[in-house]
Amino acid sequence: MTTPHHLTGQLTMPDYALPRWAQDRLALALWDRDTGPEPPLSSGPVSGPHGAFDLPLPAAAAQQMALGGLREGPQQLITVGWGAERDPALAELPWRADGALGWDGRVTLIGYVEQLHLLEWGALPLAVLEVVGHVAPFTYRRLPALPLPPTGDRHGLHTDRHLHDAPEHVYYLLADADSPLAALAQDALVSSLQIVALAGLGEQEAYWHELVSLPLVLDSLTLIGP
Repeated sequence: MTTPHHLTGQLTMPDYALPRWAQDRLALALWDRDTGPEPPLSSGPVSGPHGAFDLPLPAAAAQQMALGGLREGPQQLITVGWGAERDPALAELPWRADGALGWDGRVTLIGYVEQLHLLEWGALPLAVLEVVGHVAPFTYRRLPALPLPPTGDRHGLHTDRHLHDAPEHVYYLLADADSPLAALAQDALVSSLQIVALAGLGEQEAYWHELVSLPLVLDSLTLIGP
């Protein structure tokens, strides 16, 4: 529910609960498309398994939201960040008037593989990708919808801003060392190719958080040619 001076709601989808290692360690920042992420209109932590939040909204920001309306999709965006400083960012979501943001723990990153670590975690051969990059804009689509547009039009799908126009951070992505994903990551590292990685918050039961503080489990990898 939205009130004049507070924005309240829930970060996650109803059927998705944050792993315990991530609970109370996430924070939100609300910002306007026209003015960018600094300074945010409001910010604050989330709590509990579904990321409940209550963001204070100064009068000037409330008026700005009321006047902004909807232009080319939602005018206001929510950034999901890690830790008190909200860095690194994990997701960019359109603000919804009912406060139900509907995040499922998915993280889409654009960047480069700077290091590739191979180790054994228990009995599992594990690849840890050290990726330097940033979260993709929420309008980003890894694959164009059918029917396919002409080749020259596919990069026009990213309507928010240029893919490089965002602060970069370091992320650690986990994959089975014997999987094709690890082989693709090696190709990206050796050839210095930009990647788009889709990952998810590591499950509590896997104890990935004992290996790295922010474990992201790799689901898919796209290599972008030079």
